[in-house]
Amino acid sequence: MKLLFPEFKKNIERHELVRPGDTLILGFSGGKDSVTLALLLLELQKHTPFRLIAAYFNHRLRADAGDEEKWVHRFCAGRGIELKTGRRDVKRFREESGLNLEHAASLSRYDFFNALAAKTPGARIATAHSRSDLAETFFIKLFRGSGLQGLSAIFQNKEKKIIRPLLIFSEKEILAFLQRNRLECYQDPTNLQQDFLRNRIRHDLLPVINGIEPEIEERIFRTVLLIQDEFDHFQGEARAGLEANLLLGAILPARAFAGLHPAQARHLARECLRRLKGDLLGVGFEHIAGFLDSLDTGRGLSLPGLNLKFAKGWIFPEKIRIADYQLEITGPGAWPVAEIGRVITLKRTKRFRLPGDNSQVVFPEAKLLFPLRARSASATDKYRKIHSPYAQSVFEMIRSSGLPAPLRRLAPLLENGDGEILWVCGSPVAAPFAMDGPSSGPFVQVAVTP
Repeated sequence: MKLLFPEFKKNIERHELVRPGDTLILGFSGGKDSVTLALLLLELQKHTPFRLIAAYFNHRLRADAGDEEKWVHRFCAGRGIELKTGRRDVKRFREESGLNLEHAASLSRYDFFNALAAKTPGARIATAHSRSDLAETFFIKLFRGSGLQGLSAIFQNKEKKIIRPLLIFSEKEILAFLQRNRLECYQDPTNLQQDFLRNRIRHDLLPVINGIEPEIEERIFRTVLLIQDEFDHFQGEARAGLEANLLLGAILPARAFAGLHPAQARHLARECLRRLKGDLLGVGFEHIAGFLDSLDTGRGLSLPGLNLKFAKGWIFPEKIRIADYQLEITGPGAWPVAEIGRVITLKRTKRFRLPGDNSQVVFPEAKLLFPLRARSASATDKYRKIHSPYAQSVFEMIRSSGLPAPLRRLAPLLENGDGEILWVCGSPVAAPFAMDGPSSGPFVQVAVTP
């Protein structure tokens, strides 16, 4: 243990990867890396109390999968490690999902790990990726033309849900640890096959590069750390942009992209797709580019499991549905309308100030009969707006204000206490309730905000 454990423990403590009382789901295959991580974590339990669960997933891809599972059971039983097992027909899942085999296998494995972690609040997943794995993944992503997210490769601590404590060690160091401690591991025969890009990089490319630059794994590790910092920054800005602009978790005004640097716009588009779709499976650079092009063309965007509409400056899922609503407003104050994620604010004032746009209006208080009612508009609603000689359909007003039909409920209609329509958000006030002049106060300011 003296070969790796001191540095392992130091890294764990420096980055708070394992804390007292944690539950750790260890992705365990029986291979050299997961055996090393299991033994280091067992040693760590002597210093830090935490629950360790080994999670073995049978992909049902190899003829020896049953033998491997038996080996894992013997290893864990012999060391008193709690073991959970799972399985899936990955070949069938691959065909149904349209993914390549390696991606389908990885997704299946993490689905299993996440399901286990979900049973214990705060549980984290530990995987046995080494610095050598990181270098291989970096080249895989580079060959596939990835951006910052892909080149970030493997995070040591991903959103405090997945930890990878072995990233500080190379494959050479791990093999030396196993040999010195006379430890056995299960040999996966597919690691020698040339069918997978990872194996070709491991056995063909990296030995050549190491001959040119022996410290290539260390240099890639440092590069990835820099890229991860860049990605974290852009992702943080994108998430903040969504929080400030996204309505009902699904509707985004196109103005959120106004003035953004192309790099920031790509990150915001990617984060929007992640939020709406639930993941980024099947989403590539061409989809991000298509999203940004649609801001100008309004063509819309189709993805596996998600069709987006781009209309009148709004971006929203094709199947968006907003429920009808109505709310009684008894006086000044802030009145949230949960169905549309907006707030109607009434403020009493003695001075008249001209509103900046039609999302705000001012009424003479004497013309209002409380309680007012805010509700979604209907097809039969009409009123004569200020400076108009005739009554007009409220639906037509909403359309003219820039809201597409599927989003028309985002514009609340305000009724007086006697049922007469005062105003619909985004359009001028009803003529009977217009200002008579600057001396007709006091006034009530009404505004609708996200």
